[in-house]
Amino acid sequence: MDLFKKKNLYRVEIIKRCYPNIILNGYNNPMPSFDTVGEKGNVFQIPPGIKGWVIEKFGKKYFRPDEDQEGLELFTIPHQPIALIDYKYIEGNYKRI
Repeated sequence: MDLFKKKNLYRVEIIKRCYPNIILNGYNNPMPSFDTVGEKGNVFQIPPGIKGWVIEKFGKKYFRPDEDQEGLELFTIPHQPIALIDYKYIEGNYKRI
């Protein structure tokens, strides 16, 4: 069924800090160090410079950041960089690349 297929729409780069609604999963995941937060910004914020795809999946639009880039640890679960962020949280805060 097409509803479950992922479709890449276009690549983007975040140009303005975004504040997604992050829900912790209840597991005891280590938080970023104070040094990391001081250098890169606040936890649970998508910092400028993050690149990824706007995709369509489950009939909705999402932002899927590229893996292995600086700053992912601020808004993803450690050692699990694959994330789908609801499009409404990045809307107006990116440029197409």
